Amino acid sequence: MSGESQQAEFGSRWDAPQVHRDLLWLTNARSQFRLRRTFERICSPRRIVATLLAGVFLVAYLMYGIFVLSNRAAASPDHLRAWLSGGMVLYAFYHAVRCVWTESMVDLEMTPAERLWLGGGPLHRSSLATYRITNIVSATAIKTLLLTIVIARDVQHVELLVLGVFSSLLLLDTVRQILVRIASGLSDVNRRRAKAVSVVMISAVALQVIAKVTAMTPMGSPTWLYLIHVFYSVGELAQGVVIQAFAIAWIPMASLAVASSYSMWTPIAIVCNVMTILFAVRVLVWADHWALMQSRTQEQSLLRELDRSDGNGSATSRFAENRSLEVDVLCGHRGLSATVALLVRQYQSVRRYRGTILISFVIPTLLCLSPLVTNQVMEQWFYVVSGVALCTMLLAPPALRLDFRRDLLRMQLLKSLPVKPLSMVVGQLTLPILITWIFQWVTLTIAALVVHPGWGQWLMWTMLMAAFAVFTFAAENALFLVYPHHAHQQGLGMMLRAKLTFLGKAGVIAGSLALLVLWAAVCKSILPESFHAFGFVGGAIVATWGIAAVSVLVTAMCWRRFDLSFDLPPQ
Repeated sequence: MSGESQQAEFGSRWDAPQVHRDLLWLTNARSQFRLRRTFERICSPRRIVATLLAGVFLVAYLMYGIFVLSNRAAASPDHLRAWLSGGMVLYAFYHAVRCVWTESMVDLEMTPAERLWLGGGPLHRSSLATYRITNIVSATAIKTLLLTIVIARDVQHVELLVLGVFSSLLLLDTVRQILVRIASGLSDVNRRRAKAVSVVMISAVALQVIAKVTAMTPMGSPTWLYLIHVFYSVGELAQGVVIQAFAIAWIPMASLAVASSYSMWTPIAIVCNVMTILFAVRVLVWADHWALMQSRTQEQSLLRELDRSDGNGSATSRFAENRSLEVDVLCGHRGLSATVALLVRQYQSVRRYRGTILISFVIPTLLCLSPLVTNQVMEQWFYVVSGVALCTMLLAPPALRLDFRRDLLRMQLLKSLPVKPLSMVVGQLTLPILITWIFQWVTLTIAALVVHPGWGQWLMWTMLMAAFAVFTFAAENALFLVYPHHAHQQGLGMMLRAKLTFLGKAGVIAGSLALLVLWAAVCKSILPESFHAFGFVGGAIVATWGIAAVSVLVTAMCWRRFDLSFDLPPQ
């Protein structure tokens, strides 16, 4: 049967089954290659540290699941079912907001090689969409395994739990793909409207959580009780009527996961789950087709606008002016040093994404200042500083990917530039660190004006947090240069990387607090009483900035040893 007759038989948007079998073979071949490559990297002496850490994490996680989680009291099946379905909806809301506020999104999250060889081939978009879903099955299975270890104590049949959780996570990722494609097809006006709707939605969720926390927590309670009740409030919100109404597609999957016994409804629930996922894939194909049509319409409209304005030269002169600005700044000023030229390059990105960056730090600022509403005056300053430290280490690096982490595809170009490693690192990291410093300074200054901890405390913690920001971004980039990865990469390696990075950051924060307490004890024991505060503050500032400087030098060393032939991950 010819290709034309096959396409006529299966419709204008779908390829023949043989095409999908070939794509499935490609997915299997890529998976086998990645497994072999992962095994080779595990055995490589260059990766021995990552191998040991991953092994320790897996053993600790399994031991924790066996000896700790298995001995806790089982949760109510009704609450667990509502939490599983409602939690997926909250996660989908998060992805919707993120898609609306993200300026650039990769087409179906395909790598450049996939966009070249598959996107440019004689394949329908529906085949590419289903190919994308099959590629996330392995990552979904790994996530299912980890979540199953956590909640296996709460169910009677682990096999049904695995089926329900796997279906829920696979549907969630498919919904995320749908949201990405719909967001990519929005016009500028509709995107602004969607942003306004997202702000209203976030505000409604935040107000509900605040109201629940206020009702649950008596006035004058310690701040840690407020934090615990926040998690309880989020759980109750996930079980609410509104969220459960949105979770109608996940309710059968959650019911299957917590089923206490097999019944006549078990095969029906399994069939419903499969049909739901297939329907979601069909919606993804429709959303992709709609996004392509919208993008084509917007491009045609832009071309017509340029044709109309070309007569008076306004548009042409505007684009020429912008181009001349970029070319002159980045290439034409021979007197500029390499670091300054890199800073100007970073500034172009900051100016383009200034709205997203501003929103990304307004919410953490409000969260860090939230302890100020409690009546525990002695605890307020401590919790604000702790919140700033957590946001600096956990939220700032993902929000400010304006360094080496966005330049993986440009590594060959960056390596070819006549720029010293230290100058390259300073040029790449300065603006993200400066933006983080502004967030820290604003938050700590507002808290100091309210709590009045003393300007000595404000100065000390401002300097410490500034050094902490330098260390955080330097460590993130050093880790990326040693173990690089693509922006939307999936799989076991990325999952382990995320878990180990989170645990490592938590360990750094805990270790820093322990060292500060130890240094305070040392100063109290060896220094005269009048020099206690001066010695503690001065020593802490000198030590943290020394560690920050060393971390920058380590990042420069990692950039110097970056090997294009070995370290660049395949596409």
